[in-house]
Parts: sequence; structure tokens; C-alpha cells
Amino acid sequence: MQIRTAVLHRLLSLFARGASRAILGFAMVGAMPVAGFAQGDDAEPRPWYERIEFGGDFRSRYEGFYQDGRTTRHRNRFRLRLRIDSDINDDTHLQIQIASGDPGTPVSTNQTFSSFFRPKPFNLDRVNIAYNPGGARALTLGIGKFGFPITRTQMTWDDDLNVEGGYEQVAWSPTERVGVKLVALQTVVNEVSSDQDSYMLAGYGEVSVAFGSHTLQVSVADYGFGNVDQVAVGRATGPLRSLLTNQVERDAAGAITGLVSDVNMVDVIAQAELDTGREGYPFRVLADVVRNIRAASNLDTGIWFEAEYGGSRRPRSYTLGYTYGWIEQDAVLSPFMFSDIPGTNLQLHMITVAYVPLPNLTLDLTVHITKQLEVPVGTPNSYLIRPHVAVIVRF
Repeated sequence: MQIRTAVLHRLLSLFARGASRAILGFAMVGAMPVAGFAQGDDAEPRPWYERIEFGGDFRSRYEGFYQDGRTTRHRNRFRLRLRIDSDINDDTHLQIQIASGDPGTPVSTNQTFSSFFRPKPFNLDRVNIAYNPGGARALTLGIGKFGFPITRTQMTWDDDLNVEGGYEQVAWSPTERVGVKLVALQTVVNEVSSDQDSYMLAGYGEVSVAFGSHTLQVSVADYGFGNVDQVAVGRATGPLRSLLTNQVERDAAGAITGLVSDVNMVDVIAQAELDTGREGYPFRVLADVVRNIRAASNLDTGIWFEAEYGGSRRPRSYTLGYTYGWIEQDAVLSPFMFSDIPGTNLQLHMITVAYVPLPNLTLDLTVHITKQLEVPVGTPNSYLIRPHVAVIVRF
């Protein structure tokens, strides 16, 4: 198992560090002159207002915190995201998104109803361009601040996290029922003027197969971090305010100087979507195993399982879902994972029920039940129960 993991890590690392650099260079240079020729000499350019699409969503949510030995907490929060998409030309797409939330955390766009009625901040959440040349539609080159172009779960990366850098994607279908996608990803985690930068490079491969009306997808990703200690220092001294539950190193004065473990996550995901014979109610099942192959201890593995029935968002439809997680302390980087659970070293049961009474309106009930995997001797370790009741409007 260790030999196969090492070989996989080596192949994906070579892909991310070698081939991606060459493609990224082409993206930076080749994408520049596109605007001058994409429409063609005879094509009439569409007016700017016909090339812009507006969208977004608003969510208002109640959250409760119930745990033995802890004062019960009640909290109300909202999320607002506004998005602009525009085709700059036939080959280039621009996306801009602003969102509510605390600018100190990259993993949540929630804003708590608090702080004496003060106005709430808005942040630039996404801004990116994607270049998909007409002569090579299998290729997509992206740069900016963008959502992940690959399949992942919230065990490794929160859904609200948008990375910064560039990516190169090649996707094609060898046969009518088989799809293949390869992605190289380069991100800047923290740029420092007087020291080495912190960064993350990733390589990703995916194969999807259709069996009649059923589909199966298997993917492998390798996320390698450089100078990852800056994540711990950034959390200890600011500006990063996400939860840090990984093992940390401290100096003689007790100040955090870095992480005990380096971080190189190998993430394998298999998911299937099965046609139940009922329109709008497929059954989806997903299994995700991640291992930090550079962890300093055996607390290096995470397991994530999802099962969902429904999910069509059609009026008068519903969705039922269950998620299980087992996440050891240094399996993933806690400041970037699912923000609705208290970090790593955790066991999770999550139950979701959603109903769509009207178009673009969803009522959602989610219950998180979590418990730490390991605690010091004599420390209480009761379950934390967090119900979420939300109203979601999409536009």
C-alpha cells in the first residue's frame, strides 16, 4: 500500500509541477490576444448587455448548539452572494462574485446577526477568467480567484473556499459513455515579501462511465503544500481566523511557530448516481478517503461518506441526505475544511432534509452530530448537536 501510494504521489506531483507549468505559461501568453480575433471578421458582436448574466442566492439560517456541560447557544445568520458572468468573446468567460461574510475566514460567507445593528461587510469572493479555445475545446485555462475545478468533498475543502492562482484542464470523451478529465492547479496560499511564499500545487485525474441511465465517477487528487507552517502562524497572529485543530509547534514562550506535520493530501473519491425510475429523484452515493502522506504521526487519514435521494430543486420536490465523517487530526488542513463542524479529530453524522415549495425557494433542515475522536484523559467528550433551519432563495 505504501509503495503504491508513493508511486501515485510521484506521478501526480510530476503532472502538477511539470506539465502544468508549461500549459500555464501558454495560458498567460496565449490568452492575451484573444479579444482581437474571437468574433471573426464577419460576425456581428453581441451588445455588452446581452453577454452579461446576473445570479446569486440569499440564505437566512437559525443555528443551535446543544452539548452536555455547555451553555446552549442560539444564533441567526445570513448569506448573500451576487454573481456576474459574461462571455468576453467566443472563447473567454469572466466571472465576478461578491459575498457576505467575515473577511478573516476563507471558508464561510455567513454573517451573524450581531454587533448592535452595524452594517455587514461584503467581499470580493471570486474574480476569474476561463479560456476555452474554439480550436481545442478539450482545453480550458483559468486564472484568478475561482472555485475548485475538480471534484472534492467538504472533508478537504469547504464549499465556500475559492482559491487563488491558475489551473489547466483537459477533458475529453474517448467513447460515448466514457469521460476523462485531467487538471493541474497552482495556488498562492500566502505571499511574503521578505520570506518564502506558501503555496499549494495539485494534480487531478477523473474517469466517468455511464451504464445506461446510471453513472460512476472515480477521481484521484494530490494536494502538495509548500511552506505550510505559514498557515498556522497566520491563524495565530492574523489575518486568518479559521479554526485550527491540527497539531502545532510552539516556541519557548508558547507562541505557535508552525505545524507538527507537513501536508500532502492524496484524495480518492468514488461516486455513483443511480436512476431510481422516478424522475427527479436519483440516488447518489459517494465515498472519499484522504491521507496526508507527510503527516508526522499516524493521525493522517480521513473517511467521508455521502448518500442522497432527490436533489432536483423542482417545485414540490424534496431531498433526503446523510453524511458520515471520520477525520483524524492531521488528515487535512482544518482552516480550509468544512466550516460547519469543529475541525479535525472528529466524528460526524449529518442528516439533511430539504423541500422546494415554489420555484427557486428551498426550505432546509440539517442536523450535525459531532464528537471528538481523541481527548486527554479525564476530559468530557459528549456529542455536540447543531440543528440548522434555513430558507434559501436563488435568483
